[in-house]
Amino acid sequence: MKDLEELIAKCEKNGKSYDDIDLSDARELTESDFDRGQFKYYKPTKKMISFRIDIDNLSWLQSVGKENCQTRLNEVLRWARMNNCPLK
Repeated sequence: MKDLEELIAKCEKNGKSYDDIDLSDARELTESDFDRGQFKYYKPTKKMISFRIDIDNLSWLQSVGKENCQTRLNEVLRWARMNNCPLK
């Protein structure tokens, strides 16, 4: 949202108000833009942590390859959060 506000301010500074900006060539956002809970080029801030994981869960995450295991874990957690999976 901050980027949008900065863009609007920049446009208005250059002599155009938001209402005067031609958005006819801008594509409309679709459901698929929001399906993964993030936009295609959005990269959330990351924080390095250390935790213990059950070996069966780690094996499952690594079952398609050890590379990108952390990315897959993030995707699983994001999917669970976006699909309202309950925490006990």
